[in-house]
Amino acid sequence: MIDYSIYAELILAKAVNLQEQEDLLINAPIEAYEFVDALVLAAYKDFKSGTVHINWQAPTLSKYKINYGNEKVLGDIPNYVLARYDTMLKRKAAILNITSSMSSEMQKIDPKRMKQASELSSPKVRPFDQKMFHELKWSLVPFPTLDWAKRIYRKESETVAAEKLKEAFEYMMHLDEKEPLKAWDYQFETLEKRRDLLNKKQYKMLKFRSKNTQLDLPLAENHKWQGGREYHAEGMFIRQLPDYKISTAPHKFGAEGTVRFTTPINVRGQILKPFTISFEAGKVKQIISDQKAIIEKLIAVDEGAAFLGKVTLIGDESPVKHLKTFFYMGLIDLNYGSSIALGHADPRMLDGGTKLNRTGLEEAGLNQSRIHVEAVLASPDMKVYGVNNDGEEELIMDQNAFTGVFA
Repeated sequence: MIDYSIYAELILAKAVNLQEQEDLLINAPIEAYEFVDALVLAAYKDFKSGTVHINWQAPTLSKYKINYGNEKVLGDIPNYVLARYDTMLKRKAAILNITSSMSSEMQKIDPKRMKQASELSSPKVRPFDQKMFHELKWSLVPFPTLDWAKRIYRKESETVAAEKLKEAFEYMMHLDEKEPLKAWDYQFETLEKRRDLLNKKQYKMLKFRSKNTQLDLPLAENHKWQGGREYHAEGMFIRQLPDYKISTAPHKFGAEGTVRFTTPINVRGQILKPFTISFEAGKVKQIISDQKAIIEKLIAVDEGAAFLGKVTLIGDESPVKHLKTFFYMGLIDLNYGSSIALGHADPRMLDGGTKLNRTGLEEAGLNQSRIHVEAVLASPDMKVYGVNNDGEEELIMDQNAFTGVFA
């Protein structure tokens, strides 16, 4: 069993950076009861927090509502739910979201009904979500369950599967080290050094080169690299753990070339096998995949779904890469290696982007869409170059490892 007290200390100290008399909202699956118990104990006893609020979640209950509820039920957000959101905002609570791999129950939810439920409820919930995202400290962290372990290690007994996931989890989260908090401090200092250097460079383009990937990726003018610890009025926090990524926004109409994705892709519980895709003037031009129909449906969601909204660089030091395991959770799997994302671009990845409306972001070259699907393109022979305004190329990564001043 994972030492939940150590994990709780890491999350409260580093992820949400919980302060004395600061309220904490925990959104958690009921399977994480023991971990939540450790979190609440540590919050009150060690961090001297304000009130800890718990919002329990169960996948079967969501399945029943979405699959069988009528339209009125799907769009029903009671006032007490909205009042809770409003209370968290007024109290400036830190928010911790705990997630486990999408269970078999969640896979049984009708995707059309799920989309309908989201469209009906979003008008009421989205304003609160946006304010929480921009004004409160919040973090997303994983929790290992037996159901998840069995899904990953299907050929193993329950006991062996649980032990394998425990060992992998402790490794990727640095919980197996003598001082996990210091290990994460070092990791984020490394990320932030690279992030700041790339922001100074302001490359006009990235080039990805390998046997199966030849991609030219112009970046949005005045783009900003994101990664590492974040700060706002309520203090420092980390949006998710584990996190070995630095990311920025490509120009919507810039991508040219062919990309071979090298790991499976989890799209709302549906697993897509690695496939090849090509771009022209930023837009998906060709798809080579046995699951082509699924991908075509995905990129037809709206006008921006066929364009890129994010590029991410990850060094070879990421422990997720060395585990060589598909975890069925993007929060973890996307730490395997460098990636690109179809769909929405985060306004924070543009200087002054959070002050622009949708039209302004589009005019600045940031893609806007209802989807955001990331896929890993890292391969053993991958090189990444940065191209400056004079057309000169600088090697940023070689064989998935940062090189030169970025190492």
